[in-house]
Amino acid sequence: MIDDATATELAARIAEAERSRTPTKQISQLHPGFTIDDAYAVQLAGVRIAEEAGRVVRARKIGLTSKVMQDAVGITEPDHGVIYDDMFYAHGDTIPFDRFIAPRLEVELAFVLARDLAGPGCTVDDVLDATDYVTPAIEI
Repeated sequence: MIDDATATELAARIAEAERSRTPTKQISQLHPGFTIDDAYAVQLAGVRIAEEAGRVVRARKIGLTSKVMQDAVGITEPDHGVIYDDMFYAHGDTIPFDRFIAPRLEVELAFVLARDLAGPGCTVDDVLDATDYVTPAIEI
């Protein structure tokens, strides 16, 4: 597994790419043997960098939920990430195109929770019990 300094360096590279809207090389190309655990270490370092810059984690995201997509990228379970406060747009808002490097749209379901969940041991029933409502969402 990569060390904290490397995770922070890679997270800073991603943050700069987002800020400057300049693509960066895929981390797995820079670090052969990069693992899922390494990716989550970079993600955690990225959250620290974002929070230090004033961003607030407002939601959590689960991705790669379909078996077809998991097979396409060589994983066996969904991944997860964070959604920051400045990533939300309400119905009717104008979304600035120049915020993105190469925008693509993906239709999602957003589970709005009435209470926090904690794990390990969190079950599907726990999620359903904590869910206030489900709404369509678009990921860019």
